Amino acid sequence: MEIDVLAGTVQPVDKTLVAKAQERFDNLIKPVGSLAKLEEMATRYAAIYGSADKNDVNFPNKALLLWTEDAAEAAAYMQGSRPVCVLAQNSGVKAETFLITAETMEEALLEGALLVKEAAGQNGGQQVLAFGFADSSVTEYDLNAAAETGYDFLQQLGSKTIAAMAGGILQAAALKVPVMLDGAATALAALAAVKYNANAAGYVYAGHVSQEPGMEDLLTAIGLAAPLRLDIKICHGEGAVLALSLLDAGIKAYKEMETFAEAGVHVEVKEFSHAEELKAGKQEAK
Repeated sequence: MEIDVLAGTVQPVDKTLVAKAQERFDNLIKPVGSLAKLEEMATRYAAIYGSADKNDVNFPNKALLLWTEDAAEAAAYMQGSRPVCVLAQNSGVKAETFLITAETMEEALLEGALLVKEAAGQNGGQQVLAFGFADSSVTEYDLNAAAETGYDFLQQLGSKTIAAMAGGILQAAALKVPVMLDGAATALAALAAVKYNANAAGYVYAGHVSQEPGMEDLLTAIGLAAPLRLDIKICHGEGAVLALSLLDAGIKAYKEMETFAEAGVHVEVKEFSHAEELKAGKQEAK
């Protein structure tokens, strides 16, 4: 399948379901909006998997996909000797390393798409894929001079690893599988995917804000905000793995906390609320 054809199959996340899931959060026995980004993560996750019913929203199978063109780096990651591999193991996240062998950007895009299709098929069920950039080199970029099309943007970047991740993100979005981003390289891949089809933005999460130059501007360009600020200088997947636990926390609250109705508690009537009583007391004191 050509990458443009694949990109064309990516459908938008159902905003009606996002709103319905948010309505459940708003009716939980807690201050409205108090879980902040955890709510945004869980509501979008529910919408991606097609139901706001708490019984249909399951904790995801989690996998860390590490991408590189460097055979030596690939071997090191496969042996589990890199810090992110230890972190993933301790977090119960399955780690898998992909050595990109494509010779052109077109081949890299398709290679990434095929690798993600296979990985998603192996995990099964509701799942989330975390992306980590395992290359040793750092890609320089200028958002102010960024090309408008996804392909031209990838040509500007000149990284087949990033191109493969972009293809992987498009495939994940087409399969309705969310992707947790890590540092600048994975965010650049997401931006390229979004340039192919803006709907892809609904399937990616920002894991954290790194110290890499322009990281916040890059996330803004995709339309994302990160729940963590870890100040990591060179990212290889660590932030994405840590952010997966926040997604789990949001899902746990969504599934296990009760709404006022579920607990048999009457919703507070505004005119009899504590806040209104205090307000009336202040007026009487005057």
